[in-house]
Amino acid sequence: MKIEDLLLLTTLGPARPETKGTGEDKFAQHLEEALAQIQKDPATKELVETAATLAPQLASEVGNSANELLNTALSRLEIFQEALGRPEISLKTLSPLAQALEQDSRRLQSAAQNLPSSSPVRQLVDETAALAYTESFKFNRGDFI
Repeated sequence: MKIEDLLLLTTLGPARPETKGTGEDKFAQHLEEALAQIQKDPATKELVETAATLAPQLASEVGNSANELLNTALSRLEIFQEALGRPEISLKTLSPLAQALEQDSRRLQSAAQNLPSSSPVRQLVDETAALAYTESFKFNRGDFI
């Protein structure tokens, strides 16, 4: 993470005040019900077991670099979205972030080339690269003025 990103994080602050919702108390109850349902339904149990065996395969397909690039780009996109929603943040402040999104797009495109074409993660990397480039292009074009 670069210094500009840290500066943006400090100027953004929390987007919403954190309030405890009424549904949080019932989370444990809903979780227990969902786990009980999985144990009862054999089709759901089989699906969960299949997903559990695929998770390590997917993680090994994506190298640490591709995974880190994806996390970085998604974090920047989220920060960019929050910053655009705040009128007190000037567009000049967001310019380095838009440039970083464009660089992330290029890095993700090259990382996607290293992934197998049958990998489901490749589609996610490609779509994130396209989104990062699109947002950067729209910013540079002046869509957010």
